[in-house]
Amino acid sequence: MHTIQSRRGRILLGLGLSLAAALGICGCGNSATVIEGIVSLDGQPVPNASLEFFPVSGKGRVSFTKTDDTGRYRVAVWPTPLKVIASATKVDGKAQDPYGPDGQMMDRVVNALPGNYGYQEKTPLVAEPVEGKTTTIDFSLESSAK
Repeated sequence: MHTIQSRRGRILLGLGLSLAAALGICGCGNSATVIEGIVSLDGQPVPNASLEFFPVSGKGRVSFTKTDDTGRYRVAVWPTPLKVIASATKVDGKAQDPYGPDGQMMDRVVNALPGNYGYQEKTPLVAEPVEGKTTTIDFSLESSAK
């Protein structure tokens, strides 16, 4: 009987250590690193903007999110300095549909943000999240940006 209990104890200990190692490897035991905030253009919220967060070092994962109808966003990120790309579109009138029947019109969609915000090499947007915490970072974009 003593042998069975010892074996059972070793098995449970082994399972417990394996689970702890697995959680440590995947990061499941760590608190999430999150960034949240508002994206605005010339002081007005930007709804449905796409945001991409790239580690400056090139090491780590890229994170993606979209703003809601009020320009708010929330995303889990790699805990390292990040470059941020922002893009959004808007309807700017009508245009003839090149693939539709003759004369059919469709919405003309254009970029709603200045181009420099949409390129990793050009974007001035950066984020420095605090590991294991929620960091608030608002992105105040300007239409006069080059």
